[in-house]
Amino acid sequence: MKITRMKLNQLVLMAGLSLSTLFFSSCDKENIVPVTPGTPTTGTPPANPTNPPTNNTPLPPVTQGSLVKQFDTQVYRYDAQNRLVELSSSSQNDIGYVVEYENDKPVKLTYRNGNHLLYTYEGDKVVEAVQYTPDNKVTFRFAFEYDEDRLVKETTVTYLDSEQGHLSIKEYFYDAQDNMTDLVITWSPTNSPDDMRGPSTIKWGDYDDKPNPVPYANMFFYLPGVKLYQNNPGFRAPGEHKERYTYTYHASGMPKDRTLRLEEHPHLPPFTEAYIYQ
Repeated sequence: MKITRMKLNQLVLMAGLSLSTLFFSSCDKENIVPVTPGTPTTGTPPANPTNPPTNNTPLPPVTQGSLVKQFDTQVYRYDAQNRLVELSSSSQNDIGYVVEYENDKPVKLTYRNGNHLLYTYEGDKVVEAVQYTPDNKVTFRFAFEYDEDRLVKETTVTYLDSEQGHLSIKEYFYDAQDNMTDLVITWSPTNSPDDMRGPSTIKWGDYDDKPNPVPYANMFFYLPGVKLYQNNPGFRAPGEHKERYTYTYHASGMPKDRTLRLEEHPHLPPFTEAYIYQ
């Protein structure tokens, strides 16, 4: 479950425009504040104005043990034990959560909107997670199934607009290198599996052989120990508007940035996203 792909939607909308009027801008708009002219002053300026100190400390080299601090709009924060303790968004201040640990396991997420999520474990694996409002009404109920270390099924019941809930199921499929190749989604307007619609399938492929640094943490939950991608995919195909990815890398092999192009619209400009490490 993913945050809306605002940048991709911009590309798709622009595809219908003529090239003579085509333009492309980031979804993160800069706030421009008009400058009010000040009153002219008289007098002699300081003889020795001081400049603010500059920080010339070089950044540490990126290694295969480096933690990603930001990719796209998702911002990750870690504690001294390299555990994820906060996920936030660089584009929306009202979404994100803080992770609480007990016995080195995440046990609770506290969201910026006041909701919270509690985990249930079997051994070291999260098998259920339930999100509550501040007055303890259930909004989401997630159940997870695994094949060894692979997440293979995620069942969600959403109660946002119905006391009975709406059911959706995601099934995950992988290649021999444990990289996800297919995500199959079915859904129901009710909470009954007899009313399921779909399926809808999203495909990934053409993986490189370099490490993928991004944890499985989205704006709904964080699953410790789960990796959907061991390496970096060369494409994502949701059925239309197939996305092609190319990468540049640090000397360690960790990705430095990813450039996205829409295969069906080669005339559109590419979009590059950087991996920022701490």
